[in-house]
Amino acid sequence: MRASARISAGTAVAVGLVALVLVLPLGGAAEPQIAGLPTAGPLTERALMLARFLFDLCGVGTVGTLLAAAVLAPRDSPEKAACVRAAGWWALGWTVTALLVYVLTVSDVVALPVTELLADPGLLRTGGSIPQAEALLLVLAMTLATGLATRLRRLPAWVPLVVAAAGLLPPAYVGHAASAGDHDLAVSALTAHLLAMAVWVGGLGAVLLHFRRSASLRIVLPRFSTIALCCFAAVTVSGVAAAWVRLPEVSDLWRTEYGWFLLAKSAALALLAMFGWTHRQRTVDRVADRSVRHVFVRLAVGEVIVMAAAMALAVGLSRTPPPVPAAEPAGNEHDLLEYALAPVSPSALFTEVRPDALILLLLALPALAYQIGTRRAGPWPYGRTLAWYAGLALIGFVLLGGVGGYARAMLSIHAVQQVVLTVVAPLLLCLGAPLTLAGRATTASSQYGRIGSRAPGRALFGWALVAYVPALPLLHRTGWLQWSLSGHVAHLATAFLLLGASLPVFWLLTAVDPLPRVSWAFRAGALTVVAAVHLVVGVSLLFGTLAGADWFLVVAPPGAPDLFDDQRLAAAVYLLGPLLPLSLLAVRLLRARRPAPEQPEKALPRSQYARPVPVNEGAGADRP
Repeated sequence: MRASARISAGTAVAVGLVALVLVLPLGGAAEPQIAGLPTAGPLTERALMLARFLFDLCGVGTVGTLLAAAVLAPRDSPEKAACVRAAGWWALGWTVTALLVYVLTVSDVVALPVTELLADPGLLRTGGSIPQAEALLLVLAMTLATGLATRLRRLPAWVPLVVAAAGLLPPAYVGHAASAGDHDLAVSALTAHLLAMAVWVGGLGAVLLHFRRSASLRIVLPRFSTIALCCFAAVTVSGVAAAWVRLPEVSDLWRTEYGWFLLAKSAALALLAMFGWTHRQRTVDRVADRSVRHVFVRLAVGEVIVMAAAMALAVGLSRTPPPVPAAEPAGNEHDLLEYALAPVSPSALFTEVRPDALILLLLALPALAYQIGTRRAGPWPYGRTLAWYAGLALIGFVLLGGVGGYARAMLSIHAVQQVVLTVVAPLLLCLGAPLTLAGRATTASSQYGRIGSRAPGRALFGWALVAYVPALPLLHRTGWLQWSLSGHVAHLATAFLLLGASLPVFWLLTAVDPLPRVSWAFRAGALTVVAAVHLVVGVSLLFGTLAGADWFLVVAPPGAPDLFDDQRLAAAVYLLGPLLPLSLLAVRLLRARRPAPEQPEKALPRSQYARPVPVNEGAGADRP
């Protein structure tokens, strides 16, 4: 314990020194000061940078420690509970630093020294009108919720992990990315960057602090190594995307202070890549050896120090204004969309591309996982593979291509996007039989255990139908539609919410993967409900009042039809678009019907998700 404490204290001292050496001297000023105007003073500026570094450190520590508890630690290991308790303390530190950053941010924005601001506490309430301070109040609420969740012993560790990860994001929507020309792409890139960095840095810190002497390290380290590799790719891609949006010219990399910070962060990333490569070559597979374990600890401590330096550079970058383009584009009605649209045409739906880093990374993960699964599972039907990748490709097309761009400006294109996300793509993904593949590719001794055996039970179907049935009608006949179209984050959240609600429904309808005990009549009723939902939405748009008229009237691109004709096209998409896929499902369901067996069918145990050939009403994984 004493040795552990010395190592932990040494790491903390190293991180603190890096913060003091790099953050304070190198941090850029937010904006050049104008002579004669009041300022908050150098104390506020420097204290804000240091407080922001500690704020980021506590956030990363919270997320990483909860990741260790929820994903890395074996189920019954004592370190799992220790990680949850430690995450509660990290969350407390995050709360305290959030309050400190809030006070200093208000001081910086209203140009009052902290001492004068605290002398009149009523001035602190002005933070409610400052976007940066509002974001911090939201973070404060999430940190409190995270700390409370860690105290609830029966609550799964992934719940506070999700809340903590969400707590990292609000500041991203009011920083430099929020003022970028391509606001949506910049915010998505920064979101992916923050999440990947928090998982990577925090996860490594948690492994070093809680598992370096544990027998579980031989299980935890390979798990984290895979996650770290994915995080490295995500940080690299999202960082390049963010720089591409923020820098008007490539030469700004070496001609501006903002570019210098980017180059310094790139150098730190290159060092971390060297550390990661060394880990995979020397420690990951041989960490059970005591001498190799010492090598891992030394490398990990050095890696944490470099990561702390990168975090300090990120704080300086956040306080440095990016270069301004020589000619700012004139404002127009498309400022509401956060990007400009070309005149609409059928070809534009295929040629227009908006490479969103966050969506690309979210699609790359299941694509890579499926490829790894097919290699480990042995012979696997090509039809299943084709269906899976076709589903991912369609999701990418309607979110990243012209459909994704015009969906926020035209109801008919929005309808195309929703039909793909709620019917076509879920159908194709479920026909890929991912659970059966996971069952074949993993065993109890696999890196993450037998994944197929942890598939959810029958209750998921009921909750999925409860969410699926009202979602589309409410989207089109409430303020949800305009809210979801008014911002990139809201639009993505709506898209993935509808996709997430649709996947369990079509998992039930396709029955390619083995299911818990579900009757044929229940599946037939679910198919009828899905068809009825799209029928109701189509008829409502065909004969009802205009949906989102105030929004579409302002943002409609050149060449778009009038609102009435566009809504009729949207109605036709909802009525005709699902017709073919749902008809094929109906035929499949009818073929699966068979006379009831003489003996009552027993519920399938969850372990059967791992069997090579699933048995579910005649629909097997190898059946075309």
